[in-house]
This record gives sequence, structure tokens and C-alpha cells, in this order.
Amino acid sequence: MKWLTLFLLSSITLLAQPKQDDLNIEISRRISVDLLGPNADPFMQPLTQTLNATANSRFFRTAHIPDTGFYCRIGVGSMLGFVRDDQKNYKPVAPTITSDMFIKRVLNDKDLIEVNLLEPSKSVIRDTTGLVVVIMKYLFEKGLTDPNSGFSFPDSAATVYGNRDEKFVIGKEYLKDQIQGNDPLLSTVYKALTPQLQQNILSTITGLPGYLTLARGANVNTVVAGVPQVEIGSFMGTELLLRYIPPIKYDTVVGKFSFWGIGIKHSVDQYWRKAPVNIAAQFVYQGSSIENTVGATNSQLSAKTTIMGANVQISKKWKGFTFYSGFAYEEISINTDFTFYLPKELQRQLGLLPLDSDDPRPPMYPGDQRPQYTNAVFKDNAVKFTMGISKTFGPLGICLDYNVSKFNILTLGLDVSL
Repeated sequence: MKWLTLFLLSSITLLAQPKQDDLNIEISRRISVDLLGPNADPFMQPLTQTLNATANSRFFRTAHIPDTGFYCRIGVGSMLGFVRDDQKNYKPVAPTITSDMFIKRVLNDKDLIEVNLLEPSKSVIRDTTGLVVVIMKYLFEKGLTDPNSGFSFPDSAATVYGNRDEKFVIGKEYLKDQIQGNDPLLSTVYKALTPQLQQNILSTITGLPGYLTLARGANVNTVVAGVPQVEIGSFMGTELLLRYIPPIKYDTVVGKFSFWGIGIKHSVDQYWRKAPVNIAAQFVYQGSSIENTVGATNSQLSAKTTIMGANVQISKKWKGFTFYSGFAYEEISINTDFTFYLPKELQRQLGLLPLDSDDPRPPMYPGDQRPQYTNAVFKDNAVKFTMGISKTFGPLGICLDYNVSKFNILTLGLDVSL
């Protein structure tokens, strides 16, 4: 009896396992890209903001530039920021098109289909995958406004710092009903096709996955960073800032990381005799690169970042302490290349992986063998106010400041003067 029960359970698993269908897999790939594209920027925006805030911090602890000739300060700055709740979620966008766009794509553009209303047998589908994707995106638009469609799309999803599982649930019966007659516009196109083409479209929709997943996020509450730097001066009231981090494995969110920066700081109060405070202006240009393996499917991320910051600093020494503040304008640009695979949940639905295991079982279950590629550029700019206090103990300097911008940062710096 025990062996019979195990056999029946195994049989049920085999019958429930979806079959692989190249057309359904390709359609899922295209829709996944359409889902990823519009949501990539809001998903990554908090990371862009925090990178901008942290990289453009810990530039100075005083606006004073000594005129005593050569000096060198070697130091390290550490940054701590707390991710706000509003930075963990965003409002996602569904992959939809309007009826006007649908008409244009199906009736006017000939790259998908040439419809012959008078003689359906002469209608020609030039891109079956593209046609089904356009039909689905049009019906997604309708289904998401119909409470009885079986569709659901989350009002909120996790950013890169969040921690939520959200799905775009697809009402496949609704899709079939709309194509076969409930939608006048779509049924007109459908009826103009041959029975064979009609059957191809219906069978394709039937074999589509029941849902698509949105990225979960990495569950990050704090951002901690540190950077070594060297300040060299002075020549004509000018100081040089150098920063460098060789390629290192940072963490699971960032991956392999390298960083460099160069800055010029110039004394302004040297032109103001008996100035009550020290004033300086500074410009810093920085860059970084990231290489990382992301998620259970081992997707590959490569990113190049350029960061620029300009600030005006003011400081005043009082009773052995230096009080300083500054206003800054900062901007960042991240150019990313992303090689990704279908999520494992979707691979299971498409028959690329077994339902009961994460491990592929070649040749029947090869997994997703066709990675997709996308490029995206993320940008951010901010105005920042800094206020802090520093003190020197002989050659040792220590400082603490707070930076107010889109992402507030607390920084601590230590340096040694040579």
C-alpha cells in the first residue's frame, strides 16, 4: 500500500508538470522584459540616491588651507545612513497598451500581421510571438480594470532595499473569452484569421504562465560605507584630494566593487584680509565599477558609475574645536548592463525546471538557456547641507558631521598629518 501511494503521488506530479513550449517561453521572455523595463528605474532609484549621498560625503573637516608649504593628510572616512520606509517600496507599472496603440500595431503596422477581412484564409501572421504579446498587453489593460477578470497587479512592490514577494497574476480564462468574442475589437481581428491561426493563438495563451514575479529586494535597513583618502597641499591656496579602493568583494548587494576619486579645493578667504571665517570651494570627480551575480538564477550585473560634486565650505575655529558646514550640489550617473534569466518560479511554470526542485534535470529540464540583455542608465542629483565638528590632537584629526539631502548620512573621519 505504501508503494502504491508513492506511485500515485509521483504520477500526479508528472501529470501536473507543465510541458515545454518554445513559443510560450519566448512570449514570457518578451513580457518579462516589458515588465522589467519600466520598473527598473524606480526599483533602483533608492540605491542611486544612497550611492550619490555616500560617495559625495567626507570631503572635508575644515575650510582652512594652510599656506605653510607641503603637507599630507592620510585618512579614512566612514558613512552610515538609515534606509527610510518610503525607500523600500515603489508603485510598479504593468506591461499594458491602450486600444489606440493596439489598433495601430495590429491594423497599420505590417511587422506583426496582415489581416484580410474579406478573405481570412489570406491573412498572414508574420510574428506570432509579437502578435500574442501585443494582444496580451492590450488585454492586460482591460483585465486590470475589470474586477471579475482574474487579473491582479500590486499597488506597491519592493525596491532594491525592500523585502516583498509580489506577483502579476494573469487571468487566462479572461484572455480566452475576450479573444473569442467578448471584446469586439479583438474578436474582429481574431475572426479574420484562419481556424489554424485561431487555434495557435488560443493554445499559446492557454500555455502561458499564471503569473509573473517582480523583484523581491535585498532587505537592507542601513547603508555603511568607508573610503580611504589622501589630502595634499598646498600650492597657491589649493589642495588636492585623492581617493582609491581597489577591486574588492563588498557584499551580496553590491558585489565586486572598485572606486576612485580626485578633487581640487581652493581657498577663497585668502583673498579677504582678516576674514572672520575660513571659506573654500571644492570640486570632486569620482568613478566606480560594480560586477555582481544576482539572485538564484545567477543573473549578471555590470555597472559603471560617474559621480560629480561641487561644494562651498565655511569653518571657524573656537576653543580648540573647528565647526564647519557646507552647501553642495551632487550628481551621479550609473550605466548598467544586465544579463538575466527568467525567474525560477516562471521557469517552473514553463516546464524549464521541475515543480518540486530548484535543481535542473537535463535534458528534460534544461532551465533557461537563453539569457536576456538590457542596458539602463540611472541618474540622480541632489543639494546637500553639511554641518560638523572636528578636533586635532597633534598630528591626529577626528571629525563628525551630518549631511542632509535626499538620503541623510552620518559620517566619521580620522586622519593623520605628515
